[in-house]
This record gives sequence, C-alpha cells and structure tokens, in this order.
Amino acid sequence: MYQMSYKAKVPDYILCEPGTDLRVLGIGSGSGEADSVILKKLLQRHSSVYNRVVEPSGELLERYKALVGGDMILGAVKFDWRQQTAEEYFQTKDDTKFHLIHAVHVLYNVEDHDSILRGMWEQLADGGYMFVVMQSDKGGWGGLRHKLWEEFGQGDRLKTWFRTSDDVNQCLDRRGISYVTSVDEMNINVSECFKEDSEAGELLLDFLTHTPYVSSEPEIKATALEYIRGNSSSVDGKILFNAFDELILSSKTFTKQ
Repeated sequence: MYQMSYKAKVPDYILCEPGTDLRVLGIGSGSGEADSVILKKLLQRHSSVYNRVVEPSGELLERYKALVGGDMILGAVKFDWRQQTAEEYFQTKDDTKFHLIHAVHVLYNVEDHDSILRGMWEQLADGGYMFVVMQSDKGGWGGLRHKLWEEFGQGDRLKTWFRTSDDVNQCLDRRGISYVTSVDEMNINVSECFKEDSEAGELLLDFLTHTPYVSSEPEIKATALEYIRGNSSSVDGKILFNAFDELILSSKTFTKQ
C-alpha cells in the first residue's frame, strides 16, 4: 500500500490550543486510504481529532464512510463530510483554521491550482502544516503523463491538467512560502490493469492516468497500457510500474515576511 509512505512524513507532533481538537482538512480525500494513514499517525499523539473531508464524489465519500465504519481506531475521529469540489469549498466563507491541511494527488483535478493552494494556506492555523503530494516528472509514471499529454493533450480528451510537483513548488516560491520536499520511489503493482473486467484495475488505471473512466476511452487506455507494459518490470508474477511521489511540507511558521 503506497499510502503508508505518507505516515513517516506527517509531523510527529502538531501544536494546537490546549483542550481543543486537532483540526485536519483533507482536500480531495477520495475514498480515504491516504487520509486513514495520516489520521492514525495523528491519533498516536493527539487524543481528539476533528477531520473535515472535502470530496465531490458521493460514491467515494460512501467508500470513505465504510472504511471508517470498519476501523475502530478511526472511530475516535470526529468527521465533517463536505461533498464539494475544492473550488466550491474555498468559495464558501469559513473562518475555521486547521492545524494540518493536506491534498494528496489532487491538484491535477482543479483548474487553478494556485488559488486552491492560496485557500489552503489562508485556512492554516499559525504553527500548522500544509502537506501536498504530487507526482514527480521522474520515473515511469511521470513519463506516462508526458506520453499521454503528447498524444491526447489537445482539446478536451484528457480530463485533467498536466501538472507535476514542480508546479506546486513554483506557486509556493511566488508566494514566499518556504517548504521542504522529499521524493519517494515506489513500485506500483499494476497487474490488475491488464485483467479484463477488473474493477480494481480500471480504478488504478484511472488514478495513474488522472482520467476518470479511462476504460471508456479505448485509444487512451491502449496507449497507457502499452506504455506501462513497456516501462514495467516483472517480479514474482507481478507487473511493477516505477513511480516517484514528491511530498511537499510547509509550516505557517516558515512564512517569509
């Protein structure tokens, strides 16, 4: 489970007001796999956590709720479910400040990633942390996005913008926000992507291409699978695709004056 790598990147301790919940905001939380790793890390040090989930897909929210319902540890978290896009959420006036705000593989799916980063930063409490994970342009996964953009980037065939971690770093640089980065190399088991009628494989391919329902686009799907097959290794019967995640961490206390 590649999301487990995020656990080590979450700060061990986050300052919050005595007697209050540690407040967490998740942007584009999907079905909660990454969130659950982050929340469990926080619960090791904080007894009371409030988690606001912003996710436009009702289907993914229901999966997230089912994940929570089946995990006794997550039962200690107070959840606030918001079925909204990131743009809709930040257009709503809200004075709540959060101690941790994260967006994990989300900023490909918004039109203006700079405005979303600004909204996240504005809702961050003093001393809080903003945690963004983006695909690096290195490795097979970065190469896949370059390939798809070259082939299908004209018009509206690709449903998401071509962005990498460098785009986030440039936004933070322009705003004078200091950050630290780390790059995680991983091998994603993509075997299911090559099995006919595999729901898990279809969802994984959607994720890797950042294209919802990519299986309904035969030409894009075929190009993606051909590239993945040609840039993967076979180990113990598994097809492993090389990828690099860049994790970008900023603290409000690091803001340049």
